Amino acid sequence: MTYDDDNAWVLWPEYFDKSRSRAQGRKVNRRLAIHEPDLQSLEDAVKDIGLEYKVETGKLYPGNWHSSEGRIRIERVLPKTELLEKVARRLRAQRS
Repeated sequence: MTYDDDNAWVLWPEYFDKSRSRAQGRKVNRRLAIHEPDLQSLEDAVKDIGLEYKVETGKLYPGNWHSSEGRIRIERVLPKTELLEKVARRLRAQRS
């Protein structure tokens, strides 16, 4: 499948931040989350999975509007919950 910007999943670093609660935007289980994920490590994890993606810097996460790190848009080949878990596992593997 090819990347389609109109039909892509959006991933924010905040989804994987261990210090955030679910209400603050964390989307993965705390045991899979990491401390202070950044856009570059998120991009590296997505690249390792082998999916097509696009990095958008300067975008503001609504729950963390004072930080303009950015987001990643990824082709939709997996359900979002599976994608989040795969990316979270890659992020944890990078840190260890």
